[in-house]
Amino acid sequence: MKLTKEEVNDIALESRLVLTEKELEGTVKFINNFLTMLDSFKELDLKDVEPFSFAETLECPLRADEIHPFENTQGIINQSAHVEDNLFKVPRIMEAQ
Repeated sequence: MKLTKEEVNDIALESRLVLTEKELEGTVKFINNFLTMLDSFKELDLKDVEPFSFAETLECPLRADEIHPFENTQGIINQSAHVEDNLFKVPRIMEAQ
């Protein structure tokens, strides 16, 4: 399955992205290469492969979450350029509407 420039542009506009012609061409190429790679997975013989799933089991294969105190918080605060009253000030990335 391949996407056309028009389809990718429509998706970009729905995502509130405006792409230049060069960006649009690169994005179409990137997406179509990715879709081609995904199609290659259809050729794999997976009939004897057990799915990786642990949502239904009681035993989770991931490590347990553990709280560990961090000793050098002041060192991190001292290194940051965006600190006010011992709080990190995060720059605005979106305009308020």
